[in-house]
Amino acid sequence: MLKRLARTAKGLRRDRRGAAAVEFAVILPVLLAIWAGMTELAHAIDEWRKLTLFARTVADLTAQGDTKNPISTTLMGDIFASATTVMRPFNATNAKIVVSAMGVSLKNGILIPSVCSSLANGNATARGTGPASDLTVPPGYQTAGMRYVLAEVSISYTPMIGTALVNLVKGVGNTITFSGVVPWPTRGGKTYGTNTYTEVVLPGTNATACDGSTP
Repeated sequence: MLKRLARTAKGLRRDRRGAAAVEFAVILPVLLAIWAGMTELAHAIDEWRKLTLFARTVADLTAQGDTKNPISTTLMGDIFASATTVMRPFNATNAKIVVSAMGVSLKNGILIPSVCSSLANGNATARGTGPASDLTVPPGYQTAGMRYVLAEVSISYTPMIGTALVNLVKGVGNTITFSGVVPWPTRGGKTYGTNTYTEVVLPGTNATACDGSTP
């Protein structure tokens, strides 16, 4: 009996017929995790790219101004609504949009960005007018008196299939916030005070908030 069991055990050790199936069962979860991670990463990058494109679109369209200043509420509503088209096939209903007309002033030898006027969609809050302590003047706009438009857009991204993988990352919840900040030179509007740069004024704002008689 013992000899027969020994021969059977020895034969099983030499039998490799089930090795491939066992190895595949071991590596299958790893392969699925890699596949899910690559799929999720591609999906997330695509939405982030769309968000960046949308921020550029909002900044560009606003910087063109309107036939009058301030820009009409209807026109700004149309610009905000462009999110639906630019962000397709992604859902843009929860996108936060803040667009601000910015001015650059020189105080004590330091260039300071100031909010001349600002407008937000229903998901966000517009910036208050005046110096923006949380911002710096972007490169290319560092000239006293210059005017530009700043578009700030963000959206909450919910992983498509990789929620469990995302939760493995310390400090990351079920959703990730993508954001885009784009400055754009004004190409419309009109001048105010003694300033030589044109200024776009957003609806519902005092047109003289950044008239900049002395940049």
